[in-house]
Amino acid sequence: MLSHVKELCRMKFAGRTATAIIPFPLNKILLIKRRTVPFSGYWALPGGRVDSGETVEQTIVREVKEETGLDVAVVSKIGEYHEQGVQDGVEYDYYPACFLVKTVGGEIRKQESEIEEIKLFSLNAVPAGLAFEHAQMIKDYVTLCKPNAES
Repeated sequence: MLSHVKELCRMKFAGRTATAIIPFPLNKILLIKRRTVPFSGYWALPGGRVDSGETVEQTIVREVKEETGLDVAVVSKIGEYHEQGVQDGVEYDYYPACFLVKTVGGEIRKQESEIEEIKLFSLNAVPAGLAFEHAQMIKDYVTLCKPNAES
């Protein structure tokens, strides 16, 4: 009975989201460490939920600016995904689009309320156990875009 009550009281986040792969020279990408649930304390790609009336492309430009301080432009779509599960007592059911973006301005600075840390990681040293389906998104980026050490 208690488990049934816990199920009824659990928060649920759902909807359309967007994530960004932001490449840097020497085969590095930018990851953020989340302060918010679900996946608080996990490394993740920058991104967030689509606001009403917004396209996923507009969302990713806005979210990257809010979370990292960087101005970006969409280069291409990596893929469409489905993320579903329970983490940190929160049920989630998201439909993210993942984009490859390029920086066009701004400076790296973290959003204090949502981001614990920002760091560049070599594609060969991405942390295990990323939030959501972000490891798959990075794998798809590597397969589709074939980044090299000179980029």
